[in-house]
Amino acid sequence: MHWDDLAYFICLVEKQTLTACADEMDVQHSTVARRIDHLEEALGVNLFDRLGKRYVLTAEGELLYSQAVTIKKEIIAFERMAVDQHAIQGKVVVSAPPVWANEVLMPRIADFNQRFPDITLELCGEVGISDLHQREADIAIRAHRPTQEDLVIRKIGAVKYSFYAHCDYVKYHELNNWQLIEFTASARVLAWSQALIENNLYNVAFSTNDLYIAYHATRQQLGFALLPRFLAAQCKQLVPIDPIGKTSDVAIPLSEEYPLYLVMHPDIRRSARVRAVADWLITTLANLS
Repeated sequence: MHWDDLAYFICLVEKQTLTACADEMDVQHSTVARRIDHLEEALGVNLFDRLGKRYVLTAEGELLYSQAVTIKKEIIAFERMAVDQHAIQGKVVVSAPPVWANEVLMPRIADFNQRFPDITLELCGEVGISDLHQREADIAIRAHRPTQEDLVIRKIGAVKYSFYAHCDYVKYHELNNWQLIEFTASARVLAWSQALIENNLYNVAFSTNDLYIAYHATRQQLGFALLPRFLAAQCKQLVPIDPIGKTSDVAIPLSEEYPLYLVMHPDIRRSARVRAVADWLITTLANLS
């Protein structure tokens, strides 16, 4: 049995057709069929039922699939440990939400390159959770604490939010005519908006799941929004506001801060280059405001 056959097996389970699997593995579909046949012959088990072009797991294949995924993770972990742990050189992949990647990390990349000329930093702007087990990223920066218990998770700072509006919007609109720009991608931020709406204080002028769009909508004077302070600081015309008003009895804070987490797989935290990048990120993000 060849261990590489397991990779073809797992891919075919996920893609279901030889063509899709071949595209994923960058081989001919005949290669996929041959590797699967070889694996079935070596194991003496029929792994798939062939239904037209689709490959559907048999009961035996279903049992072996979960074990194959576990073995693949162990092989990846083994490969990580085989890398020279003491060399501060090579590539490190960092995943961060696009706003953080663009507005906080990118302006500091030149400083990083000066300090660590032998480390190639690959920065991926991602909102979703990168699969650290599958090595889509070495380090992830997240505004929400991951639920995977086997990951190394460290709180490295906090992101402060406040209400902002364009200075001309405040100047030319009465408070009772203000409208809200709603950001829907964060449940915590959305809760603030919902509190304002449910208490009949404001209507929604614009809604988006993209923080950049909420920021630019505020700059375009479509209304006011709850924004990270570091992002609002990029535009001098955006000013902090009090949308509640002194006469309101609605208990909504004017500002809030949420924790920021650095996450990595335990198998790579001993890598010198990963530690160097992690330390740089911690220093860079610790005083984020």
